[in-house]
Amino acid sequence: MFLLKHLQFIFGDSSPLLLFLVVISLASWCGGFKAGLFITVLSAAASDYFLVDPHGSFYIAQTSEVLHLVFLIGTGTILSLIIALLHAQEKRALYKVLEREKQLKQEIAERSRTQADLHLYVSLVKSSTEFIGMCDTEGIPFFINDAGLRLVGLDSLEQGLKIPVKDFFFPEDQAFIMDQFFPTVLRNGNSDTEIRFRHFKTGAALWIIFNVFALKDSNNKIVGLGTVSTNITERKRIEKALRESQMDLNRAQAVAHIGSWRRNVRNNRLEWSDENFRIFGIPKGTPLTYQSFLDIVHPADRHLVDTAWKEALTGKPSDIEHRLIVDRKVKWVRELAELEFDGHGSLFGAFGTTEDITDIKSAQETLQYERAFLRQVIDAAPCVIFVKDRLGRFLLGNQALAQSYGTSPEGLIGLTEENFNPNANEVTRFYQNDLIAINSRVPQLIPDEKVTHTDGSVHWYNTIKIPLIDDDKCDKVLVVATDITERKRAEEALRLADRRKDEFLAMLAHELRNPLAPIRNAVQFLKMQEVTDPRLTWSYGVIDRQVTHMAQLLDELLDMSRIMQGKIRLKIEHLELTDIVNNAVETSRPLIDARRQELIISQTTPPQRLVGDRVRLAQVLSNLLNNAAKYTNEGGKIMLNVMREGSDAVIEVKDTGIGIAPDILPHIFDLFSQADHTLAHSQGGLGIGLALVRQLVEIHGGTVVAASGGIGQGSSFTVRLPALPTGSSAAESALTESVLPMPKFRILVVDDYVDAAESLMMLLQAKGHEVETADCGMKAIERAQVFRPQVVLLDIGLPDLDGYETAKRLRALPETQDTTLIALTGYGQPDDRKCSQSAGFNHHLLKPLNFDELSALLASL
Repeated sequence: MFLLKHLQFIFGDSSPLLLFLVVISLASWCGGFKAGLFITVLSAAASDYFLVDPHGSFYIAQTSEVLHLVFLIGTGTILSLIIALLHAQEKRALYKVLEREKQLKQEIAERSRTQADLHLYVSLVKSSTEFIGMCDTEGIPFFINDAGLRLVGLDSLEQGLKIPVKDFFFPEDQAFIMDQFFPTVLRNGNSDTEIRFRHFKTGAALWIIFNVFALKDSNNKIVGLGTVSTNITERKRIEKALRESQMDLNRAQAVAHIGSWRRNVRNNRLEWSDENFRIFGIPKGTPLTYQSFLDIVHPADRHLVDTAWKEALTGKPSDIEHRLIVDRKVKWVRELAELEFDGHGSLFGAFGTTEDITDIKSAQETLQYERAFLRQVIDAAPCVIFVKDRLGRFLLGNQALAQSYGTSPEGLIGLTEENFNPNANEVTRFYQNDLIAINSRVPQLIPDEKVTHTDGSVHWYNTIKIPLIDDDKCDKVLVVATDITERKRAEEALRLADRRKDEFLAMLAHELRNPLAPIRNAVQFLKMQEVTDPRLTWSYGVIDRQVTHMAQLLDELLDMSRIMQGKIRLKIEHLELTDIVNNAVETSRPLIDARRQELIISQTTPPQRLVGDRVRLAQVLSNLLNNAAKYTNEGGKIMLNVMREGSDAVIEVKDTGIGIAPDILPHIFDLFSQADHTLAHSQGGLGIGLALVRQLVEIHGGTVVAASGGIGQGSSFTVRLPALPTGSSAAESALTESVLPMPKFRILVVDDYVDAAESLMMLLQAKGHEVETADCGMKAIERAQVFRPQVVLLDIGLPDLDGYETAKRLRALPETQDTTLIALTGYGQPDDRKCSQSAGFNHHLLKPLNFDELSALLASL
């Protein structure tokens, strides 16, 4: 109101002028000082023109009107200035407010983006399959993502945050990580290495690319370490497998003597495997070209090799054998090649193999020589040698067969016996015998086989037919036949002569026995008479002894004849060896006493029982005693020792007589052989007694041997006869053995093959044992602690712990440290037995298990 009053005083009651002031103010506010000044001048001009008399003209008649216009202009100017200043100040304030508002909006948007990014990063970290973790500068983790926890076998983040970073690594790697790697990261800001993490549950090694970077605050100060690590365990496994595969390939090539190569025709580069370098005798790594390869090829073969290579480039198969010059020696190789094309189908090279066939070539040459040599041998052999197939066709035949069938060795091939042998029955028999050998795969020995030659002559052969097996297939037979026709004729003549000799001896013995009976009767009659003349008494004694000696010789002669003709019969019964000894001594005592010899009898064992012929066994012993008496000087000693060795009854007759010469000893038991070869031949005899002894002993299943230190050293004869078990008959012995109780055990059977374990358990339970089973090493250890087995039958090839490790752990347990451990395995080499012994096994048995052997082993515990 105050302002309007003053304005009214200046401008009067003119409302338009006041309106001008309002417009000037608005113009100044909106447009600034210049706009206000412009409106002020415009308002003054309008006022003069429209409001001041005279109207419609710019002429000012009154001075007061001029003053009003001046005040209007001054007031408008001042007002425009003031309002413009106020507006500028307000505008600046408003601009600052708007700028702040914009800044706040940007900050809010930035924070929103940061929060979203943070959520995104957290989501990415959580969903990442990499190991992501962070720790402080002291190595204490404060973050591990879920994938990282799973990777190292941790169940929760809380569990992971309690474990220092160094414990994530194996002890042997911790010093490197803490003392070398982390300091490098702190110094350089980041670093990476390949190293192993430790799986906290299984202890397994996990290979990772350990990529670590420094964490910094807003002041660029390092506050910790972060890692985004990649699990490369599978890659490491594949790399290891590839290395092993390459090593295996190199070893395989070395073993097979086969190298490989690749040639790039675009740059003339040639690559060789290790074995190829060895074959060509060039140091590994030597630069190679096609020309350097040709330089090693034998000069005579270079054109062949070059031509073959050029033809191979046109698509022809490349498979050639040629020679090399390596260390001034010729080496044979076989090379095969296959072309290689790029993705566009253009030829860029070839891949091939080089096989060292020097040994093969040498073997082929040797084989060719040996074949020629073998042909000479079999053609020169007097035996018939040939090979036939399943259809009876000759595949090979030597000169002897060809001559017998009137053809050449080549003329036999492809034909059969039927083409040469006129005897159809023989052809059929030969073919049947061939098939028996082929089908049974067992050699067939056919003695005395009759064969009709092409000319009709009959020959005899000793034949062996051997099946020839090739790759488990048998369809050929090798026949070797020796012509024994002349031998057959000689044998027939010998058999005829031998039969006549036996008949003669038997007839002679019988005929000579006839006159002895009356002579002996006469002597006995004369002994009944009272004779006082000592000469007659001496004569009776001489006749009686000589008749007895003659009867003994005839008995021996008849016995040998019966034995040789297979006509002797034994009266088998259970005998006391003492009775046989007494009977023999009683028979031989008169001769021993007559020569004033000392008989020493020694029996160091309880009475022994035999199964045999009482008379014949007494005859054996009396023959040995008589032999000792005849060849021992008067007053000498004869020792008769009866003993037992194992299951044999042993009778030894030793003397201090004339001994046996070394050249006679091997033949002492031959028929008609005698130790005394002097012309005097004072001891008499036909040389039948010892031969008869051997025959009778062998008929009883025993043996007799002679020994002597030589002439003048005496001799000994040792008889061994099967004896019954001491103190019982055979039946009693078998019964006693069968009822012996077997000890019963707690037995743990460990085998991952269920059928084997259960079947063995059934067998053992049937024998009365207490049995439990386990199918792996860990279960075996657990059950052993509860079951406390006395015996463990432990398979070596188990799925978790092998048998050796299981045995070691069982030995360490107090419950099984004294348990008998028996290994069951298919490995039976000496090294395998050493391994089982060192692991703590007591015994080592092979699969498939011989249960009788196991039973015997358990019975011995």
